[in-house]
Amino acid sequence: MIKPFMDWVAYTAAIVGFVCMFLNDTVATLVALGVFCSLLLVIAICIVVFVWKHLKQTSKYGYIGYSAFVKYETEQDGKHILFEVFRQIQSKQLVMTDLNYAFKWTGSKQPLITSQMQNTDGRIDEGGTGTYDHVKLNFKRALTYNETGTIHFHAELDDIDDISKPYIEFKVDVPVEIVHYRIILKHKPNDYHQSATLRRRKINNQTGSIVYENIESVPFNNPCKSYEYHLLEPEVGYFYRIEWQK
Repeated sequence: MIKPFMDWVAYTAAIVGFVCMFLNDTVATLVALGVFCSLLLVIAICIVVFVWKHLKQTSKYGYIGYSAFVKYETEQDGKHILFEVFRQIQSKQLVMTDLNYAFKWTGSKQPLITSQMQNTDGRIDEGGTGTYDHVKLNFKRALTYNETGTIHFHAELDDIDDISKPYIEFKVDVPVEIVHYRIILKHKPNDYHQSATLRRRKINNQTGSIVYENIESVPFNNPCKSYEYHLLEPEVGYFYRIEWQK
């Protein structure tokens, strides 16, 4: 991209230098100065145009992801649950002041949402049937373009009526290198050994007949009473779910 422009500058400089040979010193100096200033102006305009186009090439969501760590942990009674996500992102906005975090709790009691790294009032913007709810997380210090930051989402869940569904799901809407799932089920009996299933579905498949594609089984670690799985470089445009037996 740069070489053709530099070639044009070299040709122009050579021609101006040749013409200045036939001019007196004062006129030659003014011509050279005028050409030099013109070239500087052209270079400045090119830089501004390049930077503007580069800044406009943002993702749909204004950021890209690097990694995500998702934890789901039950207490001994199986009713009280901790759901926590740490997610490293890179801003693709000139100034990124907040992020609408998407989630969906399938229990009946409203979750208590907090964050150790962002400010939030915990107010939930409920989506319709088949869509995700959102909570606004405000950065304590705004991220500038290409700056990285960590998102923290913490939810205390109460499944007192035992109607929540046994799965966790992560939406891969931007490129991400790794999603680490850790599911700790302290209430499971010592002889429990049922494997979970990693499944996925397209993001735009929100209504009607929702079709999941089974990917693989995830074994249960009985001594730790947990499932653990590293999803590496998942394809963008899917919900990835780990589902187990309740």
